[in-house]
Order: sequence, then C-alpha cells, then structure tokens
Amino acid sequence: MTTAAPPRRAPRIGTLPLVLLLPVVVCIAVFYAGPILFAIWSSLQREGTTIGESGFVGAAHYLSLFGDRRFHNSAFITLVFTVGVVAATYAIGLGLALLLNRGFLGRRIVGGLLIIPWTMPLVVVAVVWGWLLDYQFGILNYLLERWGIIDKPIGWLTDPDMALWSVGAANVWRLFPLAMVTLLAALKSIPQELYEAAEVDGANRRQSFLYVTLPGIRSTTVALVLLLAIWAFGRIFTIVFVMAGGGPAGATETLVIQIYLEAFRYFRMERASALGVITLVISAALTLVYLKVSRDRTA
Repeated sequence: MTTAAPPRRAPRIGTLPLVLLLPVVVCIAVFYAGPILFAIWSSLQREGTTIGESGFVGAAHYLSLFGDRRFHNSAFITLVFTVGVVAATYAIGLGLALLLNRGFLGRRIVGGLLIIPWTMPLVVVAVVWGWLLDYQFGILNYLLERWGIIDKPIGWLTDPDMALWSVGAANVWRLFPLAMVTLLAALKSIPQELYEAAEVDGANRRQSFLYVTLPGIRSTTVALVLLLAIWAFGRIFTIVFVMAGGGPAGATETLVIQIYLEAFRYFRMERASALGVITLVISAALTLVYLKVSRDRTA
C-alpha cells in the first residue's frame, strides 16, 4: 500500500534578496519613474509653474501641439527618418548576413571588421561623419570632385534636401551590425535540408531565397524591424544633434530634437514635457509590440 507524498511547500523568500534589490528599485524610482511622473505633471501645468504652485491647464499644451505646424513637420520628419533608417539598415544587414553565411576565406575577419561601427560611441560616429561630409574640407566632396562626379561641393549637412539623408546614412552605418548579427543567427537556424529539398524540386537561388530563406527568418525580421524602429524613433538623438542640430531650416528636427530645443533653447519646459509624453507613449507602444513578438517567438 502506497502513501501519498506530502504536499510540497513553496520555498520561503528571505529578507536578504529584498534588501539586495532595494538599491536597484530606488535607482529605478529616482532616475526613471520620477522624471516620467514629473514630465506628466509639468505637461499639465501652465508655463512658468514651479513645484508647489497650482497652475493646472489640463490638455492645453497637447491641443496646442496638435494644431502646431512645426509639430506636424517634426512628426513627418521623424516618420520619414524612421522608415528610411529601418529599411536601409535591414537591407544592408540582410545582404551582409547572407554574405557571411556563405563560406569564404577570411569570413571571420570580415565579420569582425563589420561589427566595429556598433562598438563606436555615438559622439565619435557623429563627429567623424561630420568631418567626412563637411562642405569645404570633407573628404567625400574632395573625392567626388577629383573623380569628376560632381562639379562643385555638395552641402551634405547644409542643404535642407540632403541633411536628413546624410544624418540617416550615419545612423544606418551605426546600426547595420546589429541587423547583420541578428539575421545571421536566424539564417544559421534554418535547416539545410530545406534548401536541399528545394534544390531537388528544381528551385533556383532566387526561389530558394523567396520560399525558404525569407519564411525562415520571418519572426526574427518582425522583431528586428520593431527594435530598429524603437531606436530610430526615440533613441537616436546624439548623432542627429551633433551632426546637424535640427537644421538647416528644421530639416533634421525630429521629435526628440524638438523636445530638446523646446526645453533648453526656448525654455518652454511644459511644452517640451508634453512633447516628451507623446514621444514616450509612441515608444512604449512600439516596445509593447516588440515584447509581444519576442515572447511569441520563444513560446
């Protein structure tokens, strides 16, 4: 006759782990939750309100922004910048991942060199690209003129029609290693038997790419595109600001740049807070979608 095993008790959590976590919780509350709550409070106050005063104006700043042509322009620039950077970064990353997935002499060395842009500080990337694209002394204009491609220097950072694409190119150069490594890992996970079966069925390289490779990396592609969109939308401030500062004539004034200018150039903190809350909500929505996709991939 067998006896039932006694029920297992859940292990007790002592106070030591909670004490060890306390500094992290305090830091998160002070440096993350605190500024967010203050920004929300400030966005609902009239301009010039200090802590302790009552200057509640509700959604007045938000309504003012939605009717502001400058806000519409910044939102459009942010959308164009995000879509362009994500598309170019993914295309370059996929192309290099396909290259590195094939066996050739020196593949590891090439792969190591291609990762270098991701390891460089953002300020260094911005300064170096600013030198390369300088109107008068930039090496890019010098080479293009010497090779006879252009007759006069191009204002990569001074022409409103070129500035956004120039800072976008610098951001793509900084981000493509992330896409390359992520997609290379996804390509490695595709079973080789699928390619062999496609070859037996008479598929050429283009068909194998369309019907084996792309479906095999679909879930990784969705997660990667969302991650790149989060970076391009709300995280990449340094390169754009150092290279162009929102100019010329507002051509590179994305939402994060406009937040900075409103707060520290025009000293309209309440308006900047409202912009920050709007940007935070959009970034949070993208982040939630990214987390859901990542969880579905691992499920």
